[in-house]
Amino acid sequence: MRNESMNLSKNEMIMVMHDQEQEIEKLKSQVDELQAKLNGYEIKVSESGSLAEAAAKVSGLFEAAQLTVDTYLENMKRRDEEAEAVFADVQKQADQIIAEAEAVANKRLAAADAEIEEKWAVIESRLLVMYESHKGLKELVESGIFTVPGKE
Repeated sequence: MRNESMNLSKNEMIMVMHDQEQEIEKLKSQVDELQAKLNGYEIKVSESGSLAEAAAKVSGLFEAAQLTVDTYLENMKRRDEEAEAVFADVQKQADQIIAEAEAVANKRLAAADAEIEEKWAVIESRLLVMYESHKGLKELVESGIFTVPGKE
């Protein structure tokens, strides 16, 4: 079930859960039917011939009801286990997707930071060249009116 659930789409998982709900409703219906039989069961000692025969008939009814309840509980437990396995697989897939997205985002941020540093270095070098090539600008900076980054 684990390998299958990893390949299930959201719609397929919803369909599995819907099928499980239908099975549960079917089993509940069976339990209700047996409960109705139990509630409507009348013991007629005169027809049974003895109290022992009546007890044997009631015992058979209880056995059938217990079997239905046991089946219902086993199915519920199995459905719960399957649902938990599907949920765990989906959670694992979600965690993996998030980790991959974070890795991609971190790579893009690092690349952007490197590009910014490169561009800033180019701008800074161009400003220094401009500063060195313009005598009037050089005089203004030396007079203290303007400052140049990296030249202090």
